[in-house]
Amino acid sequence: MSHPGPFDEQLIRQRYARLRLSGPEAMPAFLHEHAAAEIAARIAARESRFGEAMICTLAPSSLARDIKASGRAENIRRAAPFARPRGGEFDCVLDLQQPELAPRSLDLFVSIFDLALVNDLPGALSAIRRALRPGGLFLAALPAGETLRELRAAWALADRQMDGEPALRVAPFCELRQLGGLLQLAGFARPVADAGTLTLRYANAHALMEEIKALGWANPLRARPRAPAGRARLTRAIAHYETAFRDNDGRVRATFQIAWLTAWSPDESQGLTPGPGTACALPASTAGDDGKG
Repeated sequence: MSHPGPFDEQLIRQRYARLRLSGPEAMPAFLHEHAAAEIAARIAARESRFGEAMICTLAPSSLARDIKASGRAENIRRAAPFARPRGGEFDCVLDLQQPELAPRSLDLFVSIFDLALVNDLPGALSAIRRALRPGGLFLAALPAGETLRELRAAWALADRQMDGEPALRVAPFCELRQLGGLLQLAGFARPVADAGTLTLRYANAHALMEEIKALGWANPLRARPRAPAGRARLTRAIAHYETAFRDNDGRVRATFQIAWLTAWSPDESQGLTPGPGTACALPASTAGDDGKG
């Protein structure tokens, strides 16, 4: 049964099933590679050893290899989120809308980006916490509230000019402090949410929109407009974007705020007891030309 919420769960599953992870139509990898490298570094920096690990993400398979090479995890399963895509190699599928995980079966659970599209996020986090053995580690990266703020503003202005009010065309993302609170609500110990900001650059606004679509992030809201935007509206949105957010070299910039979640399964023997979560924002960083377009 679908959980009532803002996201169209059936649409998300269909999109993830269509995603390609190899060949000339490969899914854009920069954001996933960035997040995978950070997650691998955070695991390698710890002294903990993890027997059973699950990585639920479309990130490159190199993440599993890097974690394995760090010596921190023994058995690693790669789970495809929501649905198995075309191409790519996965051991199983984990529908994050309704995660079915055996209790106390994992020592490490990693998720990159896809939890942001879950309707019942508190429920999903609780299921993951129950799947972790005492002292198990949860690590995740999610797009946070400032992500795609430029695109949201450009569409809103185009809608106001044509209809008098904005429509829901870009999905909202959780704020950092909300995420810290959700970890606490799910019963994790030592929950921490921190965030950093990337500024990526594209040849034009249309190139950005195409990448969002290729990532599976195109408007997944139940309340999205069902009629096509139309050429006139799209032209206005692109013009607004490129007027407001174009750099001197002609490329346009886009903000991606990434929240990093870290939490442990309670284990009193190690002093890991549920408690207040913490959230902090790190200084923004500006990525160079990402080579798109």
